[in-house]
Amino acid sequence: MGDHTVDICNDWNGTKGDKVTFVNNTKGNCKITQDDSSPWPFKDGPPIPATGSIPPGGTATTHLKNPLADGKYPYDVDCCKSETPKNVTVP
Repeated sequence: MGDHTVDICNDWNGTKGDKVTFVNNTKGNCKITQDDSSPWPFKDGPPIPATGSIPPGGTATTHLKNPLADGKYPYDVDCCKSETPKNVTVP
């Protein structure tokens, strides 16, 4: 298992069970939510964090589910300039 530190507005690659720390580098509060009916790839949530939001400069840590099938998993982040879903690709 690996540890990832990810800018909250970036796509990234991970492996099932990996730890991820999302870093909020925006000027607003952030919440990570499920993208429509797409499968939720994280052990915690949705949403992340469970209550409130991630403040500017703050972090939120979770893990990818294990087991988790290979594929691309979209999720939404409400504070990013681009409104398109972010993706984690496994593996």
